Amino acid sequence: MASARDRGILSVHELLEPPVNQLEEAIRRLPVGVEFLVVVTWAFGLPIFASIMSLGSPNSTAPVFTNAELLATIIFEVIQLGFLGWFLRIRGWTLEKFGLSFSWRGTLVGVVLLAITFALVVGAQHLAMFIFDFDLKAAAERAPKVDPNLSMQLVFLVSVVNGIFEELFVAGYIITSLTARRGMWMAINVSVVVRLLYHLYQGPIGVMAIVPMGLLYGYFYSRTRQLWPLIVAHVLVDLVGLTFHT
Repeated sequence: MASARDRGILSVHELLEPPVNQLEEAIRRLPVGVEFLVVVTWAFGLPIFASIMSLGSPNSTAPVFTNAELLATIIFEVIQLGFLGWFLRIRGWTLEKFGLSFSWRGTLVGVVLLAITFALVVGAQHLAMFIFDFDLKAAAERAPKVDPNLSMQLVFLVSVVNGIFEELFVAGYIITSLTARRGMWMAINVSVVVRLLYHLYQGPIGVMAIVPMGLLYGYFYSRTRQLWPLIVAHVLVDLVGLTFHT
Protein backbone atom coordinates (compact mmCIF):
# COMPACT_ATOMS: atom_id res chain seq x y z
CA MET A 1 0.00 0.00 0.00
CA ALA A 2 1.33 3.45 -0.94
CA SER A 3 2.20 5.72 1.94
CA ALA A 4 0.72 9.18 2.32
CA ARG A 5 4.01 10.61 1.07
CA ASP A 6 3.89 8.40 -2.05
CA ARG A 7 0.28 9.38 -2.69
CA GLY A 8 1.33 13.01 -2.44
CA ILE A 9 4.07 12.51 -5.01
CA LEU A 10 1.70 10.67 -7.33
CA SER A 11 -0.85 13.43 -7.06
CA VAL A 12 1.78 15.99 -8.02
CA HIS A 13 2.80 13.89 -11.02
CA GLU A 14 -0.81 13.51 -12.04
CA LEU A 15 -1.19 17.28 -11.94
CA LEU A 16 1.97 17.97 -13.95
CA GLU A 17 1.95 15.26 -16.60
CA PRO A 18 -1.46 15.60 -18.28
CA PRO A 19 -0.93 19.17 -19.61
CA VAL A 20 2.41 18.15 -21.14
CA ASN A 21 0.93 15.01 -22.65
CA GLN A 22 -2.08 16.93 -23.91
CA LEU A 23 0.15 19.53 -25.56
CA GLU A 24 2.24 16.90 -27.29
CA GLU A 25 -0.89 15.04 -28.37
CA ALA A 26 -2.34 18.26 -29.77
CA ILE A 27 0.89 18.86 -31.70
CA ARG A 28 0.81 15.31 -33.08
CA ARG A 29 -2.74 15.84 -34.34
CA LEU A 30 -1.98 19.04 -36.24
CA PRO A 31 -2.63 18.83 -39.99
CA VAL A 32 0.44 18.65 -42.17
CA GLY A 33 -0.33 22.07 -43.61
CA VAL A 34 -0.35 23.63 -40.15
CA GLU A 35 2.95 21.93 -39.34
CA PHE A 36 4.44 23.41 -42.53
CA LEU A 37 3.16 26.88 -41.65
CA VAL A 38 4.54 26.67 -38.10
CA VAL A 39 8.00 25.54 -39.23
CA VAL A 40 8.43 28.00 -42.11
CA THR A 41 6.99 30.94 -40.17
CA TRP A 42 9.01 30.22 -37.05
CA ALA A 43 12.26 29.60 -38.93
CA PHE A 44 12.04 32.32 -41.57
CA GLY A 45 9.13 34.64 -40.79
CA LEU A 46 11.13 37.34 -39.03
CA PRO A 47 14.10 37.25 -41.46
CA ILE A 48 11.69 37.44 -44.43
CA PHE A 49 9.84 40.38 -42.87
CA ALA A 50 13.09 42.24 -42.13
CA SER A 51 14.44 41.48 -45.61
CA ILE A 52 11.31 42.77 -47.34
CA MET A 53 11.25 45.88 -45.17
CA SER A 54 14.81 46.63 -46.25
CA LEU A 55 13.51 47.06 -49.81
CA GLY A 56 11.58 50.12 -48.69
CA SER A 57 14.82 52.07 -48.31
CA PRO A 58 16.60 51.63 -51.67
CA ASN A 59 18.80 54.67 -51.06
CA SER A 60 20.01 53.58 -47.65
CA THR A 61 23.59 52.49 -47.10
CA ALA A 62 24.48 48.85 -47.63
CA PRO A 63 24.12 46.66 -44.52
CA VAL A 64 27.32 45.81 -42.68
CA PHE A 65 28.04 42.50 -40.96
CA THR A 66 29.46 43.31 -37.53
CA ASN A 67 30.41 41.17 -34.53
CA ALA A 68 27.19 42.20 -32.80
CA GLU A 69 25.09 41.11 -35.78
CA LEU A 70 26.89 37.79 -36.07
CA LEU A 71 26.34 37.10 -32.38
CA ALA A 72 22.66 38.05 -32.66
CA THR A 73 22.29 35.67 -35.61
CA ILE A 74 23.85 32.81 -33.66
CA ILE A 75 21.57 33.36 -30.65
CA PHE A 76 18.46 33.75 -32.82
CA GLU A 77 19.09 30.59 -34.84
CA VAL A 78 20.04 28.46 -31.85
CA ILE A 79 16.77 29.42 -30.12
CA GLN A 80 14.79 28.76 -33.30
CA LEU A 81 16.55 25.45 -33.78
CA GLY A 82 15.79 24.40 -30.21
CA PHE A 83 12.05 25.03 -30.53
CA LEU A 84 11.70 23.52 -34.00
CA GLY A 85 13.77 20.49 -33.02
CA TRP A 86 11.37 19.85 -30.11
CA PHE A 87 8.30 20.50 -32.27
CA LEU A 88 9.38 18.28 -35.16
CA ARG A 89 10.54 15.48 -32.85
CA ILE A 90 7.01 15.31 -31.48
CA ARG A 91 5.71 15.29 -35.05
CA GLY A 92 7.84 12.22 -35.80
CA TRP A 93 10.73 13.84 -37.66
CA THR A 94 14.16 12.29 -37.24
CA LEU A 95 17.63 13.07 -38.59
CA GLU A 96 17.20 10.08 -40.89
CA LYS A 97 14.02 11.60 -42.32
CA PHE A 98 15.97 14.78 -43.07
CA GLY A 99 18.72 12.70 -44.66
CA LEU A 100 21.31 14.10 -42.27
CA SER A 101 24.30 11.92 -41.50
CA PHE A 102 28.01 12.68 -41.49
CA SER A 103 30.32 11.10 -44.03
CA TRP A 104 33.72 11.99 -45.46
CA ARG A 105 32.38 11.35 -48.94
CA GLY A 106 29.54 13.77 -48.26
CA THR A 107 32.09 16.33 -47.06
CA LEU A 108 34.01 15.98 -50.33
CA VAL A 109 30.77 16.31 -52.30
CA GLY A 110 30.06 19.49 -50.33
CA VAL A 111 33.37 20.97 -51.48
CA VAL A 112 32.44 20.11 -55.07
CA LEU A 113 29.06 21.78 -54.57
CA LEU A 114 30.90 24.87 -53.33
CA ALA A 115 32.92 25.03 -56.55
CA ILE A 116 29.81 24.55 -58.68
CA THR A 117 28.02 27.23 -56.66
CA PHE A 118 30.70 29.82 -57.35
CA ALA A 119 30.79 28.85 -61.04
CA LEU A 120 27.03 29.28 -61.35
CA VAL A 121 27.10 32.63 -59.54
CA VAL A 122 29.89 33.96 -61.77
CA GLY A 123 28.00 32.68 -64.82
CA ALA A 124 24.77 34.39 -63.70
CA GLN A 125 26.62 37.66 -63.15
CA HIS A 126 28.25 37.56 -66.59
CA LEU A 127 24.92 36.76 -68.24
CA ALA A 128 23.31 39.71 -66.48
CA MET A 129 26.18 42.00 -67.43
CA PHE A 130 26.72 41.05 -71.08
CA ILE A 131 23.23 40.01 -72.20
CA PHE A 132 21.04 42.35 -70.16
CA ASP A 133 23.60 45.18 -69.79
CA PHE A 134 23.26 44.99 -66.02
CA ASP A 135 25.36 47.41 -63.99
CA LEU A 136 27.21 44.93 -61.80
CA LYS A 137 29.35 47.60 -60.16
CA ALA A 138 26.29 49.58 -59.00
CA ALA A 139 24.69 46.39 -57.70
CA ALA A 140 27.83 45.55 -55.75
CA GLU A 141 27.56 48.89 -53.96
CA ARG A 142 24.20 47.81 -52.54
CA ALA A 143 25.47 44.40 -51.43
CA PRO A 144 26.24 43.83 -47.72
CA LYS A 145 29.68 44.81 -46.48
CA VAL A 146 31.84 43.16 -43.85
CA ASP A 147 33.39 44.89 -40.86
CA PRO A 148 37.18 44.38 -41.22
CA ASN A 149 37.40 43.83 -37.45
CA LEU A 150 35.21 40.74 -37.38
CA SER A 151 36.14 38.09 -34.85
CA MET A 152 37.22 34.96 -36.73
CA GLN A 153 35.82 32.81 -33.94
CA LEU A 154 32.40 34.41 -34.49
CA VAL A 155 32.79 34.08 -38.26
CA PHE A 156 33.43 30.34 -37.92
CA LEU A 157 30.63 29.82 -35.39
CA VAL A 158 28.00 31.77 -37.33
CA SER A 159 28.98 29.98 -40.56
CA VAL A 160 28.46 26.57 -38.93
CA VAL A 161 25.24 27.47 -37.12
CA ASN A 162 23.75 29.28 -40.11
CA GLY A 163 24.72 26.55 -42.56
CA ILE A 164 23.06 23.88 -40.43
CA PHE A 165 19.99 25.99 -39.65
CA GLU A 166 19.23 27.14 -43.18
CA GLU A 167 19.80 23.85 -45.00
CA LEU A 168 17.98 21.84 -42.36
CA PHE A 169 14.79 23.82 -42.89
CA VAL A 170 14.91 25.53 -46.29
CA ALA A 171 16.09 22.38 -48.05
CA GLY A 172 15.66 19.38 -45.73
CA TYR A 173 12.28 20.24 -44.27
CA ILE A 174 10.57 22.15 -47.08
CA ILE A 175 11.59 19.77 -49.87
CA THR A 176 10.91 16.60 -47.87
CA SER A 177 7.57 17.92 -46.68
CA LEU A 178 6.31 19.07 -50.07
CA THR A 179 7.71 16.48 -52.49
CA ALA A 180 5.28 13.70 -51.61
CA ARG A 181 2.26 16.02 -51.84
CA ARG A 182 3.23 18.52 -54.55
CA GLY A 183 6.02 16.94 -56.55
CA MET A 184 9.77 17.48 -56.74
CA TRP A 185 9.88 20.70 -58.76
CA MET A 186 7.16 22.41 -56.77
CA ALA A 187 9.10 21.55 -53.60
CA ILE A 188 12.35 22.86 -55.09
CA ASN A 189 10.73 26.08 -56.31
CA VAL A 190 9.11 26.80 -52.94
CA SER A 191 12.47 26.20 -51.28
CA VAL A 192 14.16 28.64 -53.67
CA VAL A 193 11.49 31.29 -53.14
CA VAL A 194 11.74 31.08 -49.35
CA ARG A 195 15.55 31.15 -49.56
CA LEU A 196 15.39 34.20 -51.80
CA LEU A 197 12.86 36.08 -49.66
CA TYR A 198 15.05 36.19 -46.58
CA HIS A 199 18.06 37.23 -48.68
CA LEU A 200 16.40 40.15 -50.47
CA TYR A 201 18.35 42.58 -48.30
CA GLN A 202 21.43 41.59 -50.32
CA GLY A 203 20.03 43.31 -53.40
CA PRO A 204 20.52 42.18 -57.03
CA ILE A 205 23.87 40.56 -56.24
CA GLY A 206 22.10 38.37 -53.71
CA VAL A 207 19.43 37.36 -56.22
CA MET A 208 22.08 36.29 -58.75
CA ALA A 209 23.72 34.18 -56.06
CA ILE A 210 20.74 32.76 -54.18
CA VAL A 211 18.63 31.59 -57.12
CA PRO A 212 21.35 29.42 -58.77
CA MET A 213 22.47 28.19 -55.34
CA GLY A 214 18.90 27.32 -54.31
CA LEU A 215 18.17 25.47 -57.55
CA LEU A 216 21.44 23.52 -57.36
CA TYR A 217 21.03 22.56 -53.71
CA GLY A 218 17.35 21.78 -54.09
CA TYR A 219 17.89 19.53 -57.10
CA PHE A 220 20.86 17.76 -55.51
CA TYR A 221 18.92 17.13 -52.30
CA SER A 222 15.82 15.95 -54.14
CA ARG A 223 17.83 13.43 -56.12
CA THR A 224 20.11 12.15 -53.34
CA ARG A 225 18.30 12.91 -50.04
CA GLN A 226 21.71 13.78 -48.58
CA LEU A 227 21.70 16.92 -46.48
CA TRP A 228 25.27 16.87 -45.17
CA PRO A 229 26.90 17.97 -48.48
CA LEU A 230 24.55 20.99 -48.60
CA ILE A 231 25.52 21.96 -45.06
CA VAL A 232 29.23 21.64 -45.84
CA ALA A 233 28.89 23.76 -48.99
CA HIS A 234 26.81 26.41 -47.20
CA VAL A 235 29.23 26.65 -44.28
CA LEU A 236 32.11 27.14 -46.72
CA VAL A 237 30.18 29.75 -48.71
CA ASP A 238 29.58 31.76 -45.53
CA LEU A 239 33.19 31.36 -44.39
CA VAL A 240 34.54 32.57 -47.73
CA GLY A 241 32.04 35.42 -47.95
CA LEU A 242 32.68 36.74 -44.44
CA THR A 243 36.44 36.24 -44.60
CA PHE A 244 37.28 37.58 -48.05
CA HIS A 245 34.33 39.92 -48.76
CA THR A 246 35.44 43.49 -49.30
